[in-house]
Amino acid sequence: MQTVELVVLGKKYYLKSDNPEKLKEFARQLENSLEELNQRFNTVDQTKLYLLHTLQLMERCLELNKQNDELRCQFERIGDLFKDIESEF
Repeated sequence: MQTVELVVLGKKYYLKSDNPEKLKEFARQLENSLEELNQRFNTVDQTKLYLLHTLQLMERCLELNKQNDELRCQFERIGDLFKDIESEF
C-alpha cells in the first residue's frame, strides 16, 4: 500500500491505497461534485456539502438497487419463458 495525498476543498488528506491513481481520480470527482453543490446551494459549510453529496449518492444507490430488482424480475420471467418453451419440445 502506498500513502496518497489528496486535496479536497483545500484540505489535505493522507490515505493508503493499492491504486493511488484511482483514489486520486475519485478525489477529483468528489471535489467537482462538492464544488457544484457549493455553487448550487451557496454554502461554504464543508460538513453540509459532504452531507448533501452523501445524500445524492444514497439517492443514486437506491435508484440503482430498484433498477437491479426490476431487471432481476425481468430476467427471471425470461428464464421462465425459456423453460416453458423447452418443456414443449
